[in-house]
Amino acid sequence: MNTDHYRRLLEDRTPGIDIRTCESIVEGWDSHVLEVNGELIFRFPRWPNAARNVEKEIAVLPLLAANLPVQVPKFDLVVRDRADGPVVFTGYDKIQGQPLSNATLQSPSKRRSLARDIGELLTALHRMAFEGLERTNVAPVTADGWRQHYRDSFDHARRDVFPLLGDDAQRAESAVWQGFLGDNDNFRFAPVLLHADLVPLHILCDNDEGTVVGIIDWAESRIGDPALDFTGLLSDIGEKFTSEVLDSYAENSDQGLMSRARFYARLLPNDQVSFGQTHGITDFVRTGLDDIESNARIK
Repeated sequence: MNTDHYRRLLEDRTPGIDIRTCESIVEGWDSHVLEVNGELIFRFPRWPNAARNVEKEIAVLPLLAANLPVQVPKFDLVVRDRADGPVVFTGYDKIQGQPLSNATLQSPSKRRSLARDIGELLTALHRMAFEGLERTNVAPVTADGWRQHYRDSFDHARRDVFPLLGDDAQRAESAVWQGFLGDNDNFRFAPVLLHADLVPLHILCDNDEGTVVGIIDWAESRIGDPALDFTGLLSDIGEKFTSEVLDSYAENSDQGLMSRARFYARLLPNDQVSFGQTHGITDFVRTGLDDIESNARIK
């Protein structure tokens, strides 16, 4: 669907908004995002499951706003297809900032400042009490439950992804999964509240000051392994910067955290393949399979 489709939907459901400019700023896996008049953000879930995750986000955002040192979205508008029906779109005031970028990290002083800010905000997030989460759809989980989730994911990969890979890639991927699942040390962590999709696109920065101003897109938030929240940085920015973030993360006594983050990063192409299979996006399947094959060739 193109920008015009979402603009017409927005005009139909919110006639009081004077739309002077309307720009698609991202077509994500789960949502299409419009920026209106340079000051309003509207997110349109693309799938039923994405709409259900927005319900969780609506409930958890006030708790996050009260506990984190940076801004999070405040949904001033929630439009449903009927009074008790699924969310059609949400709207909120734009958090003025730019996604974390490698260009900004070229400045040593800004790099240090941004690493410190991210480490401190992850400390605040991971120290949040679970009190209040019972009123959200953020389900409690134990380390054993987390292990079972990844056992189930391994079964899914062997059934639906591995048959699409070459023999060498299948063996390499199987060894990675089995090594992770078979090591009890990977499941000794204390579960925490996670963002669970903390990629650079969701970390908004003041590039002039070199500071983090906001974190967006909390639809994947859950309770689980704190290492998962370092995966996006590790995959998209690199291990050096992720280590610098860890230096400002107060819970960095967890010696296995980086190793587990590497495992989760290794699984990202599997997630892409599965997502593409579920939603019939052949480009996702093809790209994910290519990345898995490439990872298998890395010694």
